[in-house]
Amino acid sequence: MNADEVLVVVVLYGDQSGPCLSLKSLMAHPEAHRMAWVIWDNLPLAHMKTQLQNWFANEASGCIDRWHYEAHADNPGLSRAYLSAATKAQEWGCTWMLLADQDTHFPSDWWDGYSHAIEVGKFGLAVPQLFSSGLCISPAVHRLGISRPNPRPMVGEINLYRLMPVNSGMLIRVSDYQQCGGHIPEVRLDFSDTAFIYRMRSYGVRATVVPVVCGHGLSGLEPGSYEVRLKRYRQFCCDARAWSKSEGPAMLLTLIVFARALRLSVRYMRFGFMRVLLQHFFLGRPI
Repeated sequence: MNADEVLVVVVLYGDQSGPCLSLKSLMAHPEAHRMAWVIWDNLPLAHMKTQLQNWFANEASGCIDRWHYEAHADNPGLSRAYLSAATKAQEWGCTWMLLADQDTHFPSDWWDGYSHAIEVGKFGLAVPQLFSSGLCISPAVHRLGISRPNPRPMVGEINLYRLMPVNSGMLIRVSDYQQCGGHIPEVRLDFSDTAFIYRMRSYGVRATVVPVVCGHGLSGLEPGSYEVRLKRYRQFCCDARAWSKSEGPAMLLTLIVFARALRLSVRYMRFGFMRVLLQHFFLGRPI
């Protein structure tokens, strides 16, 4: 695998006055200048494209020929970003696509770990170890539809029925991505990666954990006000319903969203979560 065969897609979703953490850390490797780049902005700021263009020109000495910026103020979600990037990868003749969340920090030698793992094995998916607050959150231990931090991180081939990677850090063979159908566009945020992995494993795609350790910000683990958590739970219900109505495990998803509503209701001593559960999961009211 050569660097010019790789398209990197970076998804922005928060206030950014300049290049985000993932973009800067990825670009630190010399081979990054040979890759193609897609910046998908779900919360665009004025003049962001110009700022990125100037940064690319200075950081890469103007030698990046393939890069594309898309602004989507309507925030269609992660899945649509990756589907669009996969189309761009085919257009540019790229055989691999690397997904990157704006808050993921990649080590300076990240490319070496990925490229070596792909060369020695016939894998369609390669993922790093992602740590947040000292816990390995990807690939996570996955049981009965629920993922929890992995107490025993390892490197090498993994069983996708037992371990669940998150989107950020996935290096995916584009042909495998297209064959399995890619991400589900209606699943915008929550379950985006899980639904995609369910598709990948149903096609028997082999996966490996590469010797790359990344730091990752995960806002869902942080406490928030009642209003903030209610808003996030609303999106959680909408995504769970979208997946269950297409190909997801409907009964299991029903139990998961109900259990979360119950847990949040007890934590905040408020019952708005039950109302959201009824309106957005069972009745399908849009946000």
